[in-house]
Amino acid sequence: MDTASPSNWYDFGSLAELKSSATRSSDKVDSASSEVAQQFESLVLNLMLKEMRKTVSRSGLMDSEAMKTFEQMFDQQVALGMAKAGGIGLGKFIAQQLEMRASQTIMPGESATLPGSDTNSPSMPTGLPVVSPTPTYPLPTSRVLEQRGLRP
Repeated sequence: MDTASPSNWYDFGSLAELKSSATRSSDKVDSASSEVAQQFESLVLNLMLKEMRKTVSRSGLMDSEAMKTFEQMFDQQVALGMAKAGGIGLGKFIAQQLEMRASQTIMPGESATLPGSDTNSPSMPTGLPVVSPTPTYPLPTSRVLEQRGLRP
């Protein structure tokens, strides 16, 4: 059984293992980010199922606290299964964003190099466009507004 991927909504041991594996080495960051994204998608899907369940009218026959607890646990497990099966694509998108952020993060002891820069010269990189600041224009004074026929 894969310990990084919980088979049960209440499997807190696999979540703790996921947290510790993500902090151990940078190689596991990619796999950990996809697992975290899957868990987050599971939470979002659970919230969706919970809100969808509120829209269904209730009859008095099945309206007990035990039934509500069972439905809540059932929805949590369904959301976990949906996220593992691919879900709505939110997990993949979040994993891509996390991996992109992790690749842009400078780890301690690494030197920062910009794309297109020459590592031998300390000058500005040639591959990046130079952007000038946006000019600011002064607001018209009341005298200028009066000259144009506008009252302040």
